[in-house]
Amino acid sequence: MGAGMPHAWQPAESRWESLRYYSLYRLIVACGLIFIGRLFLLESSSGEWTWVVAGYLLAAVILLYFLRATRAPFEWVVNTHITIDIVALSALMYLGGGHKGGLPYMMMVVVAAGGLLGEGRLVFFYASLASVAVLAVQGLRSLTLDSEAVADITAVGFVCIGFFAVATVARLLATRALANEALAHQRGAALRRQERVNEQIIADLHDGVLVLGADGVVMQANRKAAELLGDLPHIGLPIDVLSPELAAAVVSGDAEVRVGEAGSQVRVRTLRLGEQGDTIVYLEDLERIEREAQQIKLAALGRLTGGIAHEIRNPLAAISHASELLGEEKRAEMQQRLTRIIHDNTRRIDRMVRDVLELGRRDRATPETIPLLAFARTFLDEQVSYEGLDPALVELEGDAALRVRFDRIHLQQILWNLLGNARRFASGAPGSVRIQVLAGGEDQVMLEVVDDGPGVPPESRSRVFEPFFTSDPRGTGLGLYIARELAQANAAELELCESRGGAHFRLMAKGVA
Repeated sequence: MGAGMPHAWQPAESRWESLRYYSLYRLIVACGLIFIGRLFLLESSSGEWTWVVAGYLLAAVILLYFLRATRAPFEWVVNTHITIDIVALSALMYLGGGHKGGLPYMMMVVVAAGGLLGEGRLVFFYASLASVAVLAVQGLRSLTLDSEAVADITAVGFVCIGFFAVATVARLLATRALANEALAHQRGAALRRQERVNEQIIADLHDGVLVLGADGVVMQANRKAAELLGDLPHIGLPIDVLSPELAAAVVSGDAEVRVGEAGSQVRVRTLRLGEQGDTIVYLEDLERIEREAQQIKLAALGRLTGGIAHEIRNPLAAISHASELLGEEKRAEMQQRLTRIIHDNTRRIDRMVRDVLELGRRDRATPETIPLLAFARTFLDEQVSYEGLDPALVELEGDAALRVRFDRIHLQQILWNLLGNARRFASGAPGSVRIQVLAGGEDQVMLEVVDDGPGVPPESRSRVFEPFFTSDPRGTGLGLYIARELAQANAAELELCESRGGAHFRLMAKGVA
């Protein structure tokens, strides 16, 4: 992962590097001034020019060599550099014939550099210092009774105005540059923090993650990927060399393979990233998913067992108590009542056991292609024949061409539970229960069971699929729970829909063409 937090950024830290480049520029200028003096100066002034330039060159070397040796504040160092430049160029301007030699324009470069390197109003100090130096040089030359120096005082004034114009522009540019640099550093620090967070999240994922380049080379991998593959994948190793099985699964995009030294069973999912051609490979540990599912099943089984024990205890107590009374009771009428109590509670226990056994078949689904409307019609005919269902109670309609892939026994149990629930709460009038077979979106087929009863109260809607939750004292509370479990075992969904009146249940299953 990334290292500790970076040091707080200070503007002077970046400007030290700029000052170093400026010192190199000074050294080059000093070397160039030696040759300029040899070419353009009179023989009488060349000796003095040489001594001044030699001193300026020596100062340039010293300033560059000891640039970071001093502990003085950055502003003081900049002031020293700029002052030496102005003084040296002023002396050379005096020896070179005043402002006509072009040295005042080199001094403008010095003022601009001071404005870009310094802070705040220091740039106007540099402009003032340069103006005073130029005026002093021109004044000294005027004292020598040089008529041209007296006449050029106006031109020198414009040069001084130029110093302040350059200073103003340099200050504006420096302010903008510092603001942009601070913003860039701030965004860079935020980006580094985000990268560390992303790296930590990826490292702690339960799934393995590989990042492949366009050429199939491993560019990044997290710890989970290393565990699944048996060892840390070598960054820069082609995926087909790392694992041929994994490479084939990456090409297919979605597959289950066994990889690594331990032979881990993984599901491979890939995600292509735009035009760069990079690929993110997700490795889902199927063994871990199976263990977690098993733990969830065991926890659910524990709750279910506890609920069954509690639910069975009541009818068993009633049967036991009724049996004791039956042995003592001599009246025939009371004997019949006690016998009915025993029979009703026995049927309740039997229904509960049957529901639990049906739940045990959840994972043993044998799907087949079933015409849903024809199946529902056959089911209703059996209910009329064996369960005493009133044929006029249920209206069946839908598309006879819709078919689903489903376990026949599971589908029958789901429809039996939904119809029994609707019959229990419907008004009993003809057509009070409607069963519809409809086509849904994305090749889905819907089986809807709607009744005209009071419906499910809002406070109970979130609990209707919980085991042993029922508003009917004669029910076990397992019907809807088992129906949903059987639906999920067949890759279908059972849900309670919103309705203005009555209960509206919908089974969504994958259609078959």
